[in-house]
Amino acid sequence: MCRWKIWANLRPSKPIAAALAAFFCLLLAWPVTAQGEIKVIESKQESHFAEKIVFRLTAQSDATIEQVLLFRQLVGEQVKLRTRPDFTPGQRIRAEYTWKLEPGDLAPGAQVSYFWEIVDRAGHHLRTEPQVFSYDDNRFQWESISRGQIAVNYYGGKRDVAEEVLSTAEEAAERLQKEVGVVLGKQVRIYIYNSRSDMRAALMPRGGVYDARTVTLGVMMGGNTLLLLGSDPKVRVTVAHELSHIIVGQATDNPYTDLPRWLDEGLAMYAEGTLLPDNAQALQKAIREDRLISVRSMSGYVGKPEQVDLFYGEAYSLVDFMLKTYGKDKLDSLLETLKAGVPIEEALRQVYGFGLDQLDDAWRVSLGLRPRAEMQATPTALPAPARRGSPVCVNPLAAAWFVALILIVIFHRR
Repeated sequence: MCRWKIWANLRPSKPIAAALAAFFCLLLAWPVTAQGEIKVIESKQESHFAEKIVFRLTAQSDATIEQVLLFRQLVGEQVKLRTRPDFTPGQRIRAEYTWKLEPGDLAPGAQVSYFWEIVDRAGHHLRTEPQVFSYDDNRFQWESISRGQIAVNYYGGKRDVAEEVLSTAEEAAERLQKEVGVVLGKQVRIYIYNSRSDMRAALMPRGGVYDARTVTLGVMMGGNTLLLLGSDPKVRVTVAHELSHIIVGQATDNPYTDLPRWLDEGLAMYAEGTLLPDNAQALQKAIREDRLISVRSMSGYVGKPEQVDLFYGEAYSLVDFMLKTYGKDKLDSLLETLKAGVPIEEALRQVYGFGLDQLDDAWRVSLGLRPRAEMQATPTALPAPARRGSPVCVNPLAAAWFVALILIVIFHRR
Protein backbone atom coordinates (compact mmCIF):
# COMPACT_ATOMS: atom_id res chain seq x y z
CA MET A 1 0.00 0.00 0.00
CA CYS A 2 2.81 2.41 0.88
CA ARG A 3 4.65 1.53 -2.32
CA TRP A 4 1.52 2.37 -4.36
CA LYS A 5 1.19 5.70 -2.61
CA ILE A 6 4.80 6.55 -3.28
CA TRP A 7 4.39 5.64 -7.00
CA ALA A 8 1.17 7.61 -7.21
CA ASN A 9 2.81 10.65 -5.69
CA LEU A 10 5.64 10.60 -8.24
CA ARG A 11 3.34 11.83 -11.02
CA PRO A 12 5.74 11.68 -14.03
CA SER A 13 5.66 14.52 -16.55
CA LYS A 14 3.56 14.24 -19.71
CA PRO A 15 6.54 13.68 -22.05
CA ILE A 16 7.84 10.85 -19.87
CA ALA A 17 4.37 9.31 -19.62
CA ALA A 18 3.96 9.42 -23.40
CA ALA A 19 7.35 7.77 -23.89
CA LEU A 20 6.53 5.03 -21.38
CA ALA A 21 3.17 4.37 -23.08
CA ALA A 22 4.80 4.13 -26.51
CA PHE A 23 7.43 1.73 -25.11
CA PHE A 24 4.83 -0.59 -23.57
CA CYS A 25 2.74 -0.54 -26.80
CA LEU A 26 5.81 -1.44 -28.83
CA LEU A 27 6.71 -4.19 -26.38
CA LEU A 28 3.21 -5.68 -26.61
CA ALA A 29 3.08 -5.49 -30.40
CA TRP A 30 6.55 -6.89 -31.07
CA PRO A 31 5.81 -10.63 -30.70
CA VAL A 32 2.73 -10.36 -32.95
CA THR A 33 4.68 -8.69 -35.74
CA ALA A 34 7.62 -11.04 -35.57
CA GLN A 35 5.73 -14.29 -35.60
CA GLY A 36 4.28 -15.81 -38.77
CA GLU A 37 5.42 -13.11 -41.16
CA ILE A 38 5.99 -14.40 -44.72
CA LYS A 39 8.39 -12.41 -46.86
CA VAL A 40 9.11 -12.72 -50.57
CA ILE A 41 12.81 -12.32 -51.18
CA GLU A 42 12.68 -12.70 -54.96
CA SER A 43 10.06 -13.41 -57.64
CA LYS A 44 11.06 -13.53 -61.30
CA GLN A 45 10.58 -15.35 -64.60
CA GLU A 46 12.79 -16.24 -67.55
CA SER A 47 11.51 -16.81 -71.09
CA HIS A 48 13.00 -19.06 -73.78
CA PHE A 49 10.96 -18.44 -76.91
CA ALA A 50 9.03 -21.45 -78.25
CA GLU A 51 10.57 -23.63 -75.52
CA LYS A 52 9.66 -22.66 -71.97
CA ILE A 53 9.02 -20.02 -69.32
CA VAL A 54 10.66 -20.62 -65.93
CA PHE A 55 9.08 -19.05 -62.81
CA ARG A 56 11.23 -18.76 -59.65
CA LEU A 57 10.35 -17.73 -56.10
CA THR A 58 12.45 -17.25 -52.97
CA ALA A 59 10.52 -16.69 -49.71
CA GLN A 60 11.00 -17.03 -45.95
CA SER A 61 8.92 -17.15 -42.78
CA ASP A 62 9.32 -17.67 -39.03
CA ALA A 63 7.29 -20.86 -39.45
CA THR A 64 7.87 -23.64 -41.96
CA ILE A 65 6.46 -22.82 -45.38
CA GLU A 66 4.38 -25.82 -46.39
CA GLN A 67 2.46 -24.76 -49.50
CA VAL A 68 3.29 -22.70 -52.58
CA LEU A 69 0.96 -22.23 -55.55
CA LEU A 70 1.58 -20.38 -58.83
CA PHE A 71 -1.34 -18.76 -60.69
CA ARG A 72 -0.87 -17.56 -64.28
CA GLN A 73 -3.05 -16.31 -67.14
CA LEU A 74 -2.89 -14.33 -70.35
CA VAL A 75 -3.89 -10.70 -69.85
CA GLY A 76 -7.42 -10.14 -71.10
CA GLU A 77 -8.49 -13.78 -70.75
CA GLN A 78 -10.63 -15.31 -68.02
CA VAL A 79 -8.89 -18.67 -67.78
CA LYS A 80 -6.47 -18.83 -64.84
CA LEU A 81 -4.11 -21.80 -64.41
CA ARG A 82 -2.97 -23.05 -61.01
CA THR A 83 0.17 -25.14 -60.60
CA ARG A 84 2.28 -26.52 -57.73
CA PRO A 85 5.97 -25.68 -58.22
CA ASP A 86 8.79 -27.86 -56.94
CA PHE A 87 10.23 -26.83 -53.55
CA THR A 88 11.42 -28.25 -50.22
CA PRO A 89 9.37 -27.10 -47.16
CA GLY A 90 11.30 -24.94 -44.72
CA GLN A 91 11.56 -21.48 -43.21
CA ARG A 92 13.39 -20.32 -46.34
CA ILE A 93 12.32 -21.92 -49.62
CA ARG A 94 13.18 -21.72 -53.31
CA ALA A 95 10.31 -22.74 -55.61
CA GLU A 96 10.53 -23.25 -59.36
CA TYR A 97 8.04 -24.12 -62.10
CA THR A 98 8.77 -24.65 -65.81
CA TRP A 99 5.98 -23.94 -68.28
CA LYS A 100 6.90 -26.03 -71.31
CA LEU A 101 5.94 -24.51 -74.65
CA GLU A 102 5.80 -25.60 -78.27
CA PRO A 103 6.08 -23.31 -81.32
CA GLY A 104 2.84 -21.40 -81.75
CA ASP A 105 1.53 -21.98 -78.21
CA LEU A 106 1.81 -18.26 -77.38
CA ALA A 107 1.89 -15.30 -79.72
CA PRO A 108 4.98 -13.09 -79.67
CA GLY A 109 4.35 -10.14 -77.38
CA ALA A 110 1.63 -11.95 -75.41
CA GLN A 111 1.15 -10.38 -71.97
CA VAL A 112 1.31 -12.92 -69.14
CA SER A 113 0.20 -12.18 -65.57
CA TYR A 114 1.14 -14.31 -62.56
CA PHE A 115 1.17 -14.31 -58.75
CA TRP A 116 2.11 -16.66 -55.88
CA GLU A 117 0.16 -17.94 -52.89
CA ILE A 118 2.26 -19.02 -49.89
CA VAL A 119 1.07 -20.72 -46.66
CA ASP A 120 3.19 -21.61 -43.61
CA ARG A 121 2.66 -24.11 -40.79
CA ALA A 122 1.34 -21.40 -38.48
CA GLY A 123 -1.56 -20.85 -40.89
CA HIS A 124 -0.38 -17.53 -42.24
CA HIS A 125 -1.19 -16.82 -45.86
CA LEU A 126 0.39 -14.47 -48.40
CA ARG A 127 -0.79 -13.67 -51.93
CA THR A 128 1.70 -11.60 -53.91
CA GLU A 129 0.75 -8.73 -56.16
CA PRO A 130 0.29 -9.80 -59.81
CA GLN A 131 3.32 -9.37 -62.04
CA VAL A 132 2.97 -8.85 -65.80
CA PHE A 133 5.62 -9.54 -68.43
CA SER A 134 5.78 -9.70 -72.21
CA TYR A 135 6.52 -13.04 -73.89
CA ASP A 136 8.84 -11.76 -76.61
CA ASP A 137 10.63 -13.53 -79.43
CA ASN A 138 14.03 -12.79 -77.91
CA ARG A 139 15.96 -14.36 -80.80
CA PHE A 140 15.97 -10.98 -82.53
CA GLN A 141 16.54 -7.32 -81.70
CA TRP A 142 13.14 -5.84 -82.47
CA GLU A 143 12.38 -2.26 -83.45
CA SER A 144 8.92 -0.76 -83.63
CA ILE A 145 6.92 1.91 -85.44
CA SER A 146 3.28 2.71 -84.70
CA ARG A 147 0.44 5.02 -85.58
CA GLY A 148 -2.87 4.99 -83.78
CA GLN A 149 -3.91 1.46 -82.81
CA ILE A 150 -1.43 -0.34 -85.09
CA ALA A 151 2.14 -1.20 -84.05
CA VAL A 152 4.57 -2.88 -86.47
CA ASN A 153 7.62 -4.72 -85.10
CA TYR A 154 10.59 -5.58 -87.32
CA TYR A 155 14.28 -6.51 -87.13
CA GLY A 156 17.33 -6.55 -89.38
CA GLY A 157 16.95 -2.94 -90.51
CA LYS A 158 13.81 -3.64 -92.59
CA ARG A 159 12.18 -0.33 -91.77
CA ASP A 160 11.07 0.24 -95.38
CA VAL A 161 9.06 -3.01 -95.27
CA ALA A 162 7.62 -2.02 -91.89
CA GLU A 163 6.52 1.37 -93.24
CA GLU A 164 4.83 -0.30 -96.22
CA VAL A 165 3.02 -2.78 -93.93
CA LEU A 166 1.88 -0.01 -91.60
CA SER A 167 0.50 2.10 -94.47
CA THR A 168 -1.32 -0.91 -95.93
CA ALA A 169 -2.80 -1.82 -92.55
CA GLU A 170 -4.06 1.75 -92.10
CA GLU A 171 -5.66 1.70 -95.56
CA ALA A 172 -7.38 -1.62 -94.90
CA ALA A 173 -8.70 -0.45 -91.53
CA GLU A 174 -9.96 2.79 -93.07
CA ARG A 175 -11.66 0.90 -95.91
CA LEU A 176 -13.47 -1.41 -93.48
CA GLN A 177 -14.58 1.55 -91.36
CA LYS A 178 -15.75 3.63 -94.31
CA GLU A 179 -17.47 0.98 -96.42
CA VAL A 180 -18.53 -1.62 -93.82
CA GLY A 181 -18.76 0.39 -90.62
CA VAL A 182 -16.39 -1.82 -88.59
CA VAL A 183 -13.93 0.04 -86.36
CA LEU A 184 -10.63 -1.20 -84.95
CA GLY A 185 -11.27 -1.26 -81.20
CA LYS A 186 -8.02 -2.54 -79.67
CA GLN A 187 -4.35 -2.24 -80.45
CA VAL A 188 -3.00 -4.62 -83.09
CA ARG A 189 0.59 -5.90 -82.95
CA ILE A 190 2.21 -6.91 -86.24
CA TYR A 191 5.48 -8.87 -86.31
CA ILE A 192 7.41 -9.05 -89.59
CA TYR A 193 9.75 -12.02 -90.06
CA ASN A 194 12.45 -11.87 -92.72
CA SER A 195 12.45 -15.56 -93.69
CA ARG A 196 10.44 -18.79 -93.43
CA SER A 197 13.03 -20.30 -91.07
CA ASP A 198 12.82 -17.29 -88.73
CA MET A 199 9.02 -17.43 -88.72
CA ARG A 200 8.74 -21.21 -88.25
CA ALA A 201 9.43 -21.13 -84.48
CA ALA A 202 6.50 -18.75 -83.98
CA LEU A 203 4.01 -20.96 -85.84
CA MET A 204 2.21 -24.08 -84.71
CA PRO A 205 3.47 -27.00 -86.83
CA ARG A 206 0.90 -28.78 -89.01
CA GLY A 207 3.01 -31.74 -90.13
CA GLY A 208 6.27 -32.25 -91.96
CA VAL A 209 4.77 -32.58 -95.45
CA TYR A 210 2.40 -29.62 -95.02
CA ASP A 211 5.11 -27.34 -93.63
CA ALA A 212 7.54 -28.37 -96.38
CA ARG A 213 5.10 -27.70 -99.24
CA THR A 214 3.18 -24.73 -97.85
CA VAL A 215 4.40 -21.18 -97.32
CA THR A 216 2.52 -19.32 -94.59
CA LEU A 217 2.39 -15.66 -95.58
CA GLY A 218 0.45 -14.43 -92.56
CA VAL A 219 -1.41 -15.75 -89.56
CA MET A 220 -3.50 -14.21 -86.79
CA MET A 221 -2.70 -15.22 -83.21
CA GLY A 222 -4.26 -14.37 -79.88
CA GLY A 223 -6.98 -12.11 -81.33
CA ASN A 224 -4.78 -9.03 -81.79
CA THR A 225 -1.42 -10.27 -83.09
CA LEU A 226 -0.48 -10.74 -86.75
CA LEU A 227 2.64 -12.55 -87.98
CA LEU A 228 3.83 -11.75 -91.52
CA LEU A 229 6.45 -13.10 -93.88
CA GLY A 230 7.95 -9.78 -94.94
CA SER A 231 10.07 -11.21 -97.74
CA ASP A 232 7.05 -12.31 -99.80
CA PRO A 233 5.88 -9.95 -102.59
CA LYS A 234 2.23 -10.50 -101.55
CA VAL A 235 2.82 -8.98 -98.11
CA ARG A 236 0.49 -6.02 -98.82
CA VAL A 237 -2.42 -8.30 -99.74
CA THR A 238 -1.71 -10.55 -96.76
CA VAL A 239 -1.69 -7.77 -94.17
CA ALA A 240 -4.98 -6.34 -95.45
CA HIS A 241 -6.64 -9.77 -95.42
CA GLU A 242 -5.44 -10.86 -91.98
CA LEU A 243 -6.02 -7.45 -90.39
CA SER A 244 -9.66 -7.72 -91.46
CA HIS A 245 -9.97 -10.99 -89.54
CA ILE A 246 -8.65 -9.22 -86.43
CA ILE A 247 -10.93 -6.18 -86.77
CA VAL A 248 -14.07 -8.18 -87.58
CA GLY A 249 -13.17 -10.71 -84.88
CA GLN A 250 -12.98 -7.92 -82.29
CA ALA A 251 -16.32 -6.51 -83.50
CA THR A 252 -18.19 -9.84 -83.29
CA ASP A 253 -16.44 -11.66 -80.46
CA ASN A 254 -18.87 -13.67 -78.30
CA PRO A 255 -18.82 -17.02 -76.48
CA TYR A 256 -21.85 -18.46 -78.28
CA THR A 257 -21.49 -18.45 -82.07
CA ASP A 258 -18.76 -18.20 -84.70
CA LEU A 259 -18.87 -15.93 -87.70
CA PRO A 260 -19.90 -17.85 -90.86
CA ARG A 261 -16.92 -18.53 -93.08
CA TRP A 262 -18.33 -16.79 -96.16
CA LEU A 263 -18.86 -13.57 -94.20
CA ASP A 264 -15.51 -13.62 -92.40
CA GLU A 265 -13.51 -14.42 -95.53
CA GLY A 266 -15.67 -12.20 -97.71
CA LEU A 267 -14.94 -9.17 -95.55
CA ALA A 268 -11.24 -10.05 -95.53
CA MET A 269 -11.22 -10.30 -99.33
CA TYR A 270 -13.13 -7.01 -99.52
CA ALA A 271 -10.49 -5.33 -97.32
CA GLU A 272 -7.83 -6.30 -99.89
CA GLY A 273 -9.51 -4.11 -102.52
CA THR A 274 -9.67 -5.57 -106.03
CA LEU A 275 -10.40 -9.28 -106.36
CA LEU A 276 -7.27 -11.25 -107.27
CA PRO A 277 -7.13 -12.68 -110.85
CA ASP A 278 -7.19 -16.37 -109.78
CA ASN A 279 -10.30 -15.81 -107.67
CA ALA A 280 -12.00 -13.70 -110.34
CA GLN A 281 -11.37 -16.30 -113.06
CA ALA A 282 -12.69 -19.14 -110.89
CA LEU A 283 -15.80 -17.10 -110.07
CA GLN A 284 -16.56 -16.21 -113.70
CA LYS A 285 -16.07 -19.81 -114.83
CA ALA A 286 -18.48 -21.06 -112.14
CA ILE A 287 -21.06 -18.44 -113.16
CA ARG A 288 -20.83 -19.48 -116.83
CA GLU A 289 -21.24 -23.15 -115.94
CA ASP A 290 -23.83 -22.43 -113.22
CA ARG A 291 -21.99 -24.38 -110.54
CA LEU A 292 -21.65 -21.85 -107.72
CA ILE A 293 -21.26 -23.18 -104.19
CA SER A 294 -24.41 -22.37 -102.20
CA VAL A 295 -24.29 -19.76 -99.45
CA ARG A 296 -25.49 -22.35 -96.94
CA SER A 297 -22.62 -24.67 -97.88
CA MET A 298 -20.12 -21.83 -97.50
CA SER A 299 -21.20 -21.03 -93.92
CA GLY A 300 -18.86 -23.66 -92.53
CA TYR A 301 -16.92 -24.37 -95.70
CA VAL A 302 -14.63 -27.38 -95.80
CA GLY A 303 -14.43 -27.97 -99.53
CA LYS A 304 -12.20 -29.57 -102.12
CA PRO A 305 -8.72 -28.08 -102.65
CA GLU A 306 -9.54 -27.26 -106.26
CA GLN A 307 -12.46 -25.08 -105.08
CA VAL A 308 -10.39 -22.79 -102.85
CA ASP A 309 -10.07 -20.00 -105.46
CA LEU A 310 -13.79 -20.27 -106.18
CA PHE A 311 -14.73 -20.11 -102.50
CA TYR A 312 -12.80 -16.89 -101.91
CA GLY A 313 -14.11 -15.40 -105.15
CA GLU A 314 -17.69 -16.20 -104.15
CA ALA A 315 -17.19 -14.85 -100.61
CA TYR A 316 -15.97 -11.52 -102.03
CA SER A 317 -18.81 -11.40 -104.58
CA LEU A 318 -21.44 -12.12 -101.92
CA VAL A 319 -20.24 -9.41 -99.51
CA ASP A 320 -19.93 -6.96 -102.41
CA PHE A 321 -23.53 -7.76 -103.41
CA MET A 322 -24.83 -7.23 -99.87
CA LEU A 323 -23.09 -3.88 -99.53
CA LYS A 324 -24.19 -2.54 -102.92
CA THR A 325 -27.76 -3.83 -102.64
CA TYR A 326 -28.62 -3.24 -99.00
CA GLY A 327 -25.94 -0.80 -97.78
CA LYS A 328 -23.30 -0.81 -95.04
CA ASP A 329 -25.76 0.01 -92.24
CA LYS A 330 -27.51 -3.31 -92.77
CA LEU A 331 -24.24 -5.23 -92.76
CA ASP A 332 -23.07 -3.37 -89.66
CA SER A 333 -26.36 -4.31 -87.95
CA LEU A 334 -25.82 -7.94 -88.98
CA LEU A 335 -22.40 -7.95 -87.31
CA GLU A 336 -23.88 -6.41 -84.16
CA THR A 337 -26.59 -9.09 -84.09
CA LEU A 338 -24.00 -11.85 -84.53
CA LYS A 339 -21.98 -10.35 -81.67
CA ALA A 340 -25.02 -10.89 -79.43
CA GLY A 341 -24.72 -14.62 -80.14
CA VAL A 342 -27.61 -14.92 -82.60
CA PRO A 343 -27.04 -17.71 -85.20
CA ILE A 344 -26.55 -16.55 -88.78
CA GLU A 345 -29.92 -17.81 -90.08
CA GLU A 346 -31.89 -15.93 -87.41
CA ALA A 347 -29.57 -12.90 -87.60
CA LEU A 348 -30.24 -12.56 -91.34
CA ARG A 349 -33.99 -12.75 -90.77
CA GLN A 350 -33.86 -10.10 -88.04
CA VAL A 351 -31.80 -7.64 -90.10
CA TYR A 352 -32.68 -8.39 -93.76
CA GLY A 353 -35.98 -10.21 -93.45
CA PHE A 354 -34.80 -13.40 -95.15
CA GLY A 355 -32.54 -16.40 -94.48
CA LEU A 356 -29.56 -18.06 -96.14
CA ASP A 357 -31.45 -19.70 -99.00
CA GLN A 358 -33.21 -16.46 -99.94
CA LEU A 359 -29.89 -14.59 -99.81
CA ASP A 360 -28.43 -17.25 -102.10
CA ASP A 361 -31.28 -16.81 -104.61
CA ALA A 362 -31.06 -12.98 -104.63
CA TRP A 363 -27.29 -13.08 -105.13
CA ARG A 364 -27.61 -15.60 -108.00
CA VAL A 365 -30.18 -13.41 -109.74
CA SER A 366 -27.79 -10.44 -109.48
CA LEU A 367 -25.23 -12.55 -111.38
CA GLY A 368 -27.72 -13.41 -114.14
CA LEU A 369 -28.53 -16.92 -112.88
CA ARG A 370 -31.85 -18.51 -111.96
CA PRO A 371 -32.70 -18.85 -108.25
CA ARG A 372 -31.56 -22.18 -106.87
CA ALA A 373 -35.03 -22.77 -105.39
CA GLU A 374 -36.62 -22.37 -108.86
CA MET A 375 -34.19 -24.84 -110.40
CA GLN A 376 -34.98 -27.44 -107.75
CA ALA A 377 -38.72 -26.94 -108.16
CA THR A 378 -38.74 -27.44 -112.00
CA PRO A 379 -39.69 -31.06 -112.75
CA THR A 380 -37.70 -33.03 -115.32
CA ALA A 381 -39.78 -34.67 -118.11
CA LEU A 382 -39.50 -38.46 -117.90
CA PRO A 383 -41.39 -41.18 -119.91
CA ALA A 384 -44.35 -42.53 -117.95
CA PRO A 385 -44.01 -46.22 -117.08
CA ALA A 386 -46.62 -48.60 -118.55
CA ARG A 387 -49.27 -49.72 -116.12
CA ARG A 388 -49.63 -53.39 -115.37
CA GLY A 389 -52.63 -54.88 -117.26
CA SER A 390 -53.14 -51.92 -119.57
CA PRO A 391 -53.73 -52.64 -123.30
CA VAL A 392 -50.72 -52.43 -125.61
CA CYS A 393 -51.13 -50.83 -129.01
CA VAL A 394 -49.26 -52.68 -131.83
CA ASN A 395 -48.46 -51.30 -135.27
CA PRO A 396 -50.14 -53.71 -137.79
CA LEU A 397 -47.43 -53.24 -140.45
CA ALA A 398 -44.69 -53.99 -137.95
CA ALA A 399 -46.56 -57.10 -136.84
CA ALA A 400 -46.88 -58.36 -140.45
CA TRP A 401 -43.16 -57.94 -141.06
CA PHE A 402 -42.43 -59.78 -137.82
CA VAL A 403 -44.66 -62.78 -138.86
CA ALA A 404 -43.08 -62.89 -142.32
CA LEU A 405 -39.63 -63.00 -140.81
CA ILE A 406 -40.56 -65.95 -138.63
CA LEU A 407 -41.98 -67.91 -141.61
CA ILE A 408 -38.82 -67.31 -143.67
CA VAL A 409 -36.70 -68.68 -140.85
CA ILE A 410 -38.92 -71.80 -140.52
CA PHE A 411 -38.91 -72.63 -144.30
CA HIS A 412 -35.17 -71.99 -144.49
CA ARG A 413 -34.44 -74.58 -141.78
CA ARG A 414 -36.56 -77.19 -143.68
